[in-house]
Amino acid sequence: MTTLHRRDFIKTAGLAFGSVLLFPSCLKQTGSYRFFTAEEALCVIALCEQIIPKDQSPGATDAGVIHYIDRQLSGVFQYDQETYRNGIKNLQNYCRIKSGKNFESLTAIEQIKVMKLMESTQIGEKDWSPGHPSDFFNLILSHTMQGFYGSPIHGGNKDFMSFEMLRIDYPLVIGQNRYRT
Repeated sequence: MTTLHRRDFIKTAGLAFGSVLLFPSCLKQTGSYRFFTAEEALCVIALCEQIIPKDQSPGATDAGVIHYIDRQLSGVFQYDQETYRNGIKNLQNYCRIKSGKNFESLTAIEQIKVMKLMESTQIGEKDWSPGHPSDFFNLILSHTMQGFYGSPIHGGNKDFMSFEMLRIDYPLVIGQNRYRT
């Protein structure tokens, strides 16, 4: 029987405990998105940047809107997953047919033209099936606004950027205050 010294025990226990804590991080996906592929994320980022572009104030990318949408599609908004998958696929196909490029590779002016066509449903059924382009446009518009102006606990509005931009105080949410007398 070998003698185990106190210091050896502490080293071994520390190594074992550290390994247990580190193991779950090794199981995570290699990509940084839960729902989107890297290619889909580029398209969504480009859409969000046209909805809330960066100027003297931060834009959608700075606020982490893509992470909000990605996170919500993996949870609360699971029912919108198919709309996003089809919408991104249809948008990319439409842009490739019309210009030979993906949406994110178009100039800002070209992106805005395509988004106006989507919003007004001027893209025909043969170019956008199933569904309507306006449904996808309105959904991504809504989710972009939520991700930019909502609470950072949901994955967007990084560092309360939109609150600083609007010069409003950070909301202090302690609980429901409806029972005050």
